Amino acid sequence: MNEGLGEERLTAHWAVLGKHPGQTMGYEVLRSSLPDDRASTYLWKASATGAPGGRDPEGELPWRVFLGGTDTHPEPVCASVETTWDGSTDGTGAPSYTWRLTLLEWAEAGRAALTWSGIDRALLSDPPALPGDAVPMTVAVPPTPSAELAETVDQLGFDWAAGVAALLLGNRQVAITPSPGKALPDVSGRVRVLDAVCSLLPYECRAWLSAATWTGPSQHDLRLFFASAARTGQITAVLGGSPPGEPRDETARAYLHGLRRLRAKTGDTSEIVAYLLTAAAEPAPRPGTALRTLREADLMDIVVEEIRSGGGEFGDVRRVLERYPAASLDEHRLGALTLFLVRSAHDGNAVAGSLLGEHWSERTPALLVREVLGAGTPTLSFERAKRYLGVVHDTVEACCPGSFDELFNTLVEAPEPTHEWTGTLIYMADNEWGRSTAGADHLLVHESAVGKTWLACLLKHQDRSLAPLHRLVQRTRDDLAADVTPGWLRFAAVLLGDPLDLATSTDAADFAEDVEGGWRTTLEIARAQRRPEVLGLMWPRLWRVARTERGLREAVEQLVPVGEPQTSGGVAADADLFCAAVRGGATAGMPRLERLTAEEALHDYVLVLIRRIESDGELRRLAVEALLGGELSGNTWWAIEELSRALAGSFLPQLCEELHGRLTGGGRPLNDLEVPEYLMEELAKRYDLGWLRPVHAFRKAVQDRAPYQELARIVLKAHGHGPLPAPLLDTIASWTLKVGADSLERVAWHMDGLAEGWPGLELYAAVARGDRHGELRDRLMHHSEIQKSRHEWILTELQGRQDSSDAAPGTATERPGVLRKMSRHLPGRSR
Repeated sequence: MNEGLGEERLTAHWAVLGKHPGQTMGYEVLRSSLPDDRASTYLWKASATGAPGGRDPEGELPWRVFLGGTDTHPEPVCASVETTWDGSTDGTGAPSYTWRLTLLEWAEAGRAALTWSGIDRALLSDPPALPGDAVPMTVAVPPTPSAELAETVDQLGFDWAAGVAALLLGNRQVAITPSPGKALPDVSGRVRVLDAVCSLLPYECRAWLSAATWTGPSQHDLRLFFASAARTGQITAVLGGSPPGEPRDETARAYLHGLRRLRAKTGDTSEIVAYLLTAAAEPAPRPGTALRTLREADLMDIVVEEIRSGGGEFGDVRRVLERYPAASLDEHRLGALTLFLVRSAHDGNAVAGSLLGEHWSERTPALLVREVLGAGTPTLSFERAKRYLGVVHDTVEACCPGSFDELFNTLVEAPEPTHEWTGTLIYMADNEWGRSTAGADHLLVHESAVGKTWLACLLKHQDRSLAPLHRLVQRTRDDLAADVTPGWLRFAAVLLGDPLDLATSTDAADFAEDVEGGWRTTLEIARAQRRPEVLGLMWPRLWRVARTERGLREAVEQLVPVGEPQTSGGVAADADLFCAAVRGGATAGMPRLERLTAEEALHDYVLVLIRRIESDGELRRLAVEALLGGELSGNTWWAIEELSRALAGSFLPQLCEELHGRLTGGGRPLNDLEVPEYLMEELAKRYDLGWLRPVHAFRKAVQDRAPYQELARIVLKAHGHGPLPAPLLDTIASWTLKVGADSLERVAWHMDGLAEGWPGLELYAAVARGDRHGELRDRLMHHSEIQKSRHEWILTELQGRQDSSDAAPGTATERPGVLRKMSRHLPGRSR
């Protein structure tokens, strides 16, 4: 449009078709600035509409025909042909008509958006004089205001004009006929009607449209024309009557619906006409192109509606955003376009992501978050949030740095999702893309439920990375005081290398206890970080959950392996005690205690044990069992002695109780020789362990290879308090069976020598009572029989034979044989 810019000065070709005065033959091109063949094409096409006649009152001259391309010259032009009669006649006396052609090349006409009304005013109603020679002329063409055309459309009736325009687009011929009893407008008025109808089509349609202010009965192929009646194959549009029927062509029908929709939406015909006069399109658009051009007039809302219906085309969305900056759009339209781009980018259209980045604004994150929260359920909203963040990270961030952080912060700071939802999203962003923000970290630290959820996600992830935990710990070190740091994060810092005294056992529980398998996972992390020291912080709650959470013993054994040197006595004590306490340990006793060599480590070991068991009777019992259950080396007895001294009122009684059971046959047997002297003193005080002292003394004397006399004194001392204790008799019996009956005989002999009466004989009597020592009794009897035979032989020898000759022959030779037989059963000379 050139409205308000003044007249356009254009170059116009011309030609005249007529007869010279008195000529009788047919018409010819009399003068022209065009080659005759080209000029004839347009002139003869216009003359084919017929000749004026007196019986056609509406067909008053001049007739005006407007042409675009023709069959022989299809290049688009803007041509007009005016038929006039000046009253002259030819040689036959018939009227001699004149057809005057004015032709403008399409490039100039299209640039000026030249209309038929403008041509009518500038060239036809008051035609300029033709040049004296065959050269083009320069003409001044005034613009046609779109408001003027729109006003004519409204006068005709928008539905009527739109219906005619759609029929033209459907390649139909439309004859505008007068309404019964009403006269048609004058010629210039008819031009305005033709122009108004065509103004509801894209301007470039004039390249193939043709129109006439009147046509006679002749056959022609003009598209839009005034006539008294439509001929066969033509459609009638009664001026001032009802709109014609809808076109059969689907595209033309869609165009008509589009016009009606646009008019109903805007209520302003001039806006539609102004757009169609200036819309850029192909010089000779097909109906589909015209439909797309019309679509562009309402592209925004059409595209938004298509998107809301689940459709939409990326190219349309891109044109909308190029035409309407995001800042100019309302929330509804911008939201639809934004979501379409997100969806397209997610489906693999990387250009859509770039376009979203180009039009990213401060409103975009809020629009996307609104869609996330409207998903319906937390699960669906989380999936939507993940999808949107993924699109922004993968395709938008490159051209719009900071867009991910903006969307991410808006999501996690939204008030509606649960804390669990937010914590999971923060972890997902870190785990999926390694993305975090200061705002998200602030929530993790200051919102307990958010932080705990995030931590739970980290602990439960099979392929967990500790980088997020390291980052959060470092950020906390830089920005927060210890007293405002949550307990779980303080323990995380210790787990990753901070001093142990910065966290408590409560902090350790805060870190591990809210996640299924959290204690085991925490132990695994400690092992990976080479931080066995944290076991001490974990111990109190770890012991409480040991019976319900599986795999803790194995995790502790991996954290503090038995086979490695124990560098910390306290850690070794915690590991030994825990593995013993949960039972079923891979190694019996307190194996790490045995590997300690430094005195300081041993003291630390005992101090930790004291702290763990002094107020827990169950743990004390388990500790006693474990200490006595392994190899009772010097470290173990030293630790037992220290514990007995420190916890004399609790540990020592339990220890003695366990020793008592083992010494009396309960549990794992224990040799009393392994028991230190101070414990023997304690044990011997028990009413049922009076035997322990003599048994211990006898065994120790045997071990020390003491003389028989010392063994006799021990037995006599025990005998002085009454009958010999059964355990002592058992000990003596076991020893005798091992070393021989003559050893017992010598002990008994020394007993008889050390005390009055016959205590040695009483020892034999005690052994013989009951069936407890049947095997020993049999051996003693056998030994005594041999002794008896031997003594009888000795007596016989001592008595002598007064008369050796009285001896039976062969006796002297038999004695050595008897002596040899007895010698096989004589006792040895040592024990």
